[in-house]
Amino acid sequence: MITEVSDVSALNEGNVLVDFYTDTCAPCKAMNPILEEISEEYADVKVAKVDVVRNPDMSQMFGVMSVPTFIFIKNRRVKSTIQGLSNKQALKLMIKKGIND
Repeated sequence: MITEVSDVSALNEGNVLVDFYTDTCAPCKAMNPILEEISEEYADVKVAKVDVVRNPDMSQMFGVMSVPTFIFIKNRRVKSTIQGLSNKQALKLMIKKGIND
């Protein structure tokens, strides 16, 4: 399940893959099916989406300069970031490394 987030406190617990996006971004929309698959495959990872237009403070807090940007957070600590269109394998590797770090 993917959760729309507008409060940073929602990212404070456990393992979280955050997708910073906008509604008008074609690459962001292309990532949605991949994020759905990841949310189903990883029960121990929360998949969260943050709209950078509606949540500019969160975007600034995490240094998001372009969309899509994916950030993996483990127990309130940013473990890794991917900017731009990605693929499922890259996101899975990001999650695996973040969980094991």
